[in-house]
Amino acid sequence: MFTFQALLARRQALFMLAALAGAGLSRAETEIYKTIDWNDLMPDPWVKEMTKDMAAMSKLSYLQDSSDEATKAMSAIRKKLDEAPIVKTQVNKKVRIPGYAVPLDAERSDKREFLLVPYFGACIHTPPPPANQIVLVRPTAQSKIKKMPESMDVLWVEGELKEGRVSTGQGVSGYLLEAVSVAPYETKPVKR
Repeated sequence: MFTFQALLARRQALFMLAALAGAGLSRAETEIYKTIDWNDLMPDPWVKEMTKDMAAMSKLSYLQDSSDEATKAMSAIRKKLDEAPIVKTQVNKKVRIPGYAVPLDAERSDKREFLLVPYFGACIHTPPPPANQIVLVRPTAQSKIKKMPESMDVLWVEGELKEGRVSTGQGVSGYLLEAVSVAPYETKPVKR
């Protein structure tokens, strides 16, 4: 319900934001990043198609792992995963997303790129997820990084999400996130 108090509160909030902007705070400190989850990065029609493809693959469980037929089937599914489409409406949005870090090199610079993936072990202990479930994180010059991520650290990353199909030694990303903030994943304790 719309009330006069709500209008007054909104007006006060706008004045505060204007005052903060005038106080010289950087753009990153005043912007709002929408929290998204990994499902937001997969188009629904593609998910339905892949569900059918994976069900069809399970019928091939009788194949020997090293057989030509098994190799051909796995190559076909890997190609589909690496070419997985992205959700275009997420591109150029300011987002906040949690995930696991997959370093691309041993460099310890606070500006090194890394992959962000939705589950532990992805790209390292298991085959890479689909491209629309791999985000290449590229810190910006203004990035705030509390701690450079190590392999499989759980993180919150904030920044602008871009289209970014990049093939790395760990997997193919479908997205690029120009990170302004990289921080350890923390949850606040529930008040009882």
